[in-house]
Amino acid sequence: MRGSDPPLSGMSEGDLVSESETPTPVGEDAAANDSATQQTEASASKPAPSATPPRPRPMPGRTPSPAALAGRKPTTTLIPAAPPQQEYDADALREAKTFGAVTEDGSITVQDGTQVRTIGTADGAEPEEALTPFAKAYLDLVAFLDHCEKTLQAPELSQNDLNRLLENLRKQMKEPAVVGDIPALRSRASDVREQAKKRIHALEEQRAAAREEATARRTEFVESIEALAATDPAQLSWKNAGETMRNMVPTWKSMQAEGASIERSVEDALWKRLSAARALFDRKRKKFFSELDEQHAQAERIKEKLIAQAESMQDSTDWGPTVRAYRDLMSRWREAPRGSRKKDDAQWARFKKAQDTFFAARNADLRASDEEQRRNLEVKESLLREAESIDAGKDLEAAKDKLRSIQDRWEDAGKVPRSDMRRVEDRLRSVERSVKKAEADEWRRTDPRTRARVEGASSQLHAAIAGYEEALEKAKASGDAKRIAEAEAALAARKEWLAVIERSAHELG
Repeated sequence: MRGSDPPLSGMSEGDLVSESETPTPVGEDAAANDSATQQTEASASKPAPSATPPRPRPMPGRTPSPAALAGRKPTTTLIPAAPPQQEYDADALREAKTFGAVTEDGSITVQDGTQVRTIGTADGAEPEEALTPFAKAYLDLVAFLDHCEKTLQAPELSQNDLNRLLENLRKQMKEPAVVGDIPALRSRASDVREQAKKRIHALEEQRAAAREEATARRTEFVESIEALAATDPAQLSWKNAGETMRNMVPTWKSMQAEGASIERSVEDALWKRLSAARALFDRKRKKFFSELDEQHAQAERIKEKLIAQAESMQDSTDWGPTVRAYRDLMSRWREAPRGSRKKDDAQWARFKKAQDTFFAARNADLRASDEEQRRNLEVKESLLREAESIDAGKDLEAAKDKLRSIQDRWEDAGKVPRSDMRRVEDRLRSVERSVKKAEADEWRRTDPRTRARVEGASSQLHAAIAGYEEALEKAKASGDAKRIAEAEAALAARKEWLAVIERSAHELG
């Protein structure tokens, strides 16, 4: 009967799980098994020494032989392996052997739950000796599961590591050619498998979250570039925007290198959006600066005309109209389009120089005029003191002659500061009004027609008062209060008028 690969006794931990090893395809396992089987058969065909008892042969199975595993030579052990077992616990071996038996025909069987499986032949060896290697293989599987459980506690396991662990677990636990409590092994293997799957699920969730976060970050970056490209060119800081666009590709590559990978289709779509945004930005920039160059040229032409006008007036001494003309030029300068900074500054310097030349001359003239006006003010204040000493009531003709002399000298004195003009003018007007009043009073006093009018009015009022006194007496006789009040009011008014006229007549007399 052909035997299977020898049990796992003496196999190291690194032979089971390695970082660089990928699960071996079934075809490779079969080839390794066939090779191991051929070697076993070749060894079996040689006659054994008479002093050495025949070795039990295992049944064919899927467990790889140490020779097959050694052929793979893993480059790096995932977790440092425990040294292979050199000694086995005697009690554990004894207990494991209770699950196996050697039949009369020399077959080695194991109680696998409710099933009895044949796993090898004794080849004439004693039952105890025939079961020993299979019991050791069982204990090696127990050690393998111990190591798997310990491995699952390591925080740095990758999903590939876990997949390799599951694959090795599957290979070792599928109908193992061992003697021992195989259902207990399968139960522990199931627990290990579930733990590994949970770790894989958690890693997948982490990877999905990282992918989602990376996608969100790249999408946000793409949207920021699109928003920049869509900004009104007049509102852009082209220096900063250009720097952002120059760093676009390095930033994208940095995201690719440092962040989690994202779906290829999503990445391609985002990159297309980035490329489209950059192309739009480049078109806008080219158009903006083309229009800006034209605007600068137009601004230069307009401001050259304004400069020429300003320079043509800089020597003018017609102060008022020229000041207004310069104010108009300044308004037009502010309304003109802006040119390039360097050209604008140079043109403004020329324009301002022309203005400064004119206003410097004007200000010098104003300073001289101010000094002259201060001297004129002193003259007029002296004239005011002379005018305010006039007494028109004593000698009206002399007062009038003196006022006329003061007025003539007033005009000859010239302008005074604007802040003092109203004050001195009001003082002179006051003197003029007092002389005019004296003149009017004198005229009324000496005019015959005025005297005749006063005397006639006085006679009329005396006659009217006599009539109203008679009407009052009649009203009192009738006892009518209303008539009495009306007659008294009319009489009082006429007497008041008479008093005024008599005062005028006295003044005239």
